[in-house]
Amino acid sequence: MYHPAWEWWQACSVCPTIWLCSDGDLCPSNLANPPVPNLGHLETAVVQPKLLVTNFAAYRDRTFAKLLQYTGDFAAKNTPDCLDSLLSDSRGVVLDVGPGAGHQLFRFSNPTNIKAIYGVEPGVTMHGDLRERAVRAGLGDKYKILSCGAEEESLYPALAKEGLLSDAVNQARADTGGAVFDEIVCVRVLCGVPLPESTIQGLYSLLKPGGRFIVCEHVVNSGDARAGGSSLGLMLQNVFMLVGWAFWTGGCQLKRDTLKLLMKAAEQDDGWDKVDIETWEAWSTVPHIVGALTKKA
Repeated sequence: MYHPAWEWWQACSVCPTIWLCSDGDLCPSNLANPPVPNLGHLETAVVQPKLLVTNFAAYRDRTFAKLLQYTGDFAAKNTPDCLDSLLSDSRGVVLDVGPGAGHQLFRFSNPTNIKAIYGVEPGVTMHGDLRERAVRAGLGDKYKILSCGAEEESLYPALAKEGLLSDAVNQARADTGGAVFDEIVCVRVLCGVPLPESTIQGLYSLLKPGGRFIVCEHVVNSGDARAGGSSLGLMLQNVFMLVGWAFWTGGCQLKRDTLKLLMKAAEQDDGWDKVDIETWEAWSTVPHIVGALTKKA
């Protein structure tokens, strides 16, 4: 399969780096506007200089939140086009996992079909921008922000507080009582959850029978040219992980096999009713799986 030289270089080496050191879009159409240094580190160092010494973990987390805010437009522009049609069809009660500052919310282009949407975002410094973009996307009061993570011990109590679960743990594990969402949306978030298997299993339990689990996640490069992968892409994933990629990007894992974990989550029901997933740029350092998995009714 032929790939333009510049696109190949960008996807195999520059794309991961640009998240760490750039706020611009490094692509042929934008060479006149080269990337600028990541202002997240600079702003955090100026506003809260003591954090770098007194609480490095907090400094890192705040810096990563700022990085997401600065690179959000770049990330949104470099998202597989098919995500638009998936989110435009969203309806009912939706769980939006890890929306960050809300740069992808414009893709929910038919908000009248959505009854309520719950945005699970632990980064409270991004809530203001997230709320503003929700209003701009026409979601308004339908969009409710939850200050929690996607893990069961964090998410379930937050949902119980909203009145969606009568029991924060047991009810969510009931066959139907804890299934409260018509759709669950994960856009570039499952790569960073610390306990992916149990987190995905917990999310699956919250999905109603017949509901859609929509994903757009970067995953491990197979390294198999027959499957569209590449040994170069896989090698570069290894290199970036070795030099501290996860440490500086909020725990993001370049080599996570998210599709395998999604398939495993549905084994209790003998699999998904329908799996409509495609791989986007499987040859690159940041290949994506994009599509929807439908839970058996």
